[in-house]
Amino acid sequence: MTLFPNMGITPDIRKIKLTSRATLGYLVVIIAATLEALRQILSKAFLVPDGQITNELNPVTISFFIFIIIGLFFSPLTRKSSSIKTIRKKDLLFLTLIGIAESSALITYFFGLHDSTALNASVLNNSELMFAILLAIIIFREKLQKMERIPSAMIISGMIILPIGYDFYSNGITMSKVVFGDSLLLLAGLFWALDIIMSHYISSRVDSKRITQLTSFLAGLFALCLILGFQIPFKIDITHMPAIAIVGIVSIGMSTALFITGLKLIGAVRTILIYSINSAFGVIFSGVFLHESVTMASIISVSLAFLGIYLLRNRLGSRDQKLTIRDEEAKHD
Repeated sequence: MTLFPNMGITPDIRKIKLTSRATLGYLVVIIAATLEALRQILSKAFLVPDGQITNELNPVTISFFIFIIIGLFFSPLTRKSSSIKTIRKKDLLFLTLIGIAESSALITYFFGLHDSTALNASVLNNSELMFAILLAIIIFREKLQKMERIPSAMIISGMIILPIGYDFYSNGITMSKVVFGDSLLLLAGLFWALDIIMSHYISSRVDSKRITQLTSFLAGLFALCLILGFQIPFKIDITHMPAIAIVGIVSIGMSTALFITGLKLIGAVRTILIYSINSAFGVIFSGVFLHESVTMASIISVSLAFLGIYLLRNRLGSRDQKLTIRDEEAKHD
């Protein structure tokens, strides 16, 4: 029923609500992208402080502490969220898989960042979006149309070929530590892509704060299993705890929660497009705070990747629509 039908107030109210929801969504995702960009800077600082390799800090141990800190931080925020007991077993399985994927991603990312540069990490950071698109195509068993091949080639060139090729060229076409680190950063992107797809799948049924809390504890448990299984030294310098807490709570925990919130507010298409600017932020932060040299190759890489993602928005839109349909079907299972 229309309220005040002769005055046309209802359509205006709806328009205002939709505009406010979209504006909030854009703001949330931009903040998430900024916090994500800070992760490279802060992580590099305590992985390799003062430019000297520190053997005392193991990436697996650091990851364990980060995930436990995130889980503890978000626990009080989940009081108004639905109880864990009400979560379906199928969703609990997905949450466990997300936790394993997040832990694998962060551990691999830290090992890669240790050998690479924060600037390279920023350029390669959006590889998770590329892998998410490719995994979605594989899941739905579809082929790229002719109009989608050029944007896809731009993304691959910007995220993989140009940055890694430039590092090969700079190091005399040899497998240097930097190139190996770049490869690990790409592998981390694959793990995060799995995280994105699964998080989007259950985000309509489980609150974003609850997802962040549970997956963080599960990711920490997975890291602990690796520590015990491979007998990794379980020690960390207390002076690094503030930086680790900031990385965990702000750059990872809040960024993840805001990203998931963005998925709900404006959908996967616009969220991915806006979130991809974190690479540009990361390049800027690397030059300003770590004084790393920002090359023309890095600028071209980021520009190509972002333009490719923008041109692929229709493909992302179809993925978003199909995931939404699957979510609706899952509710009736």
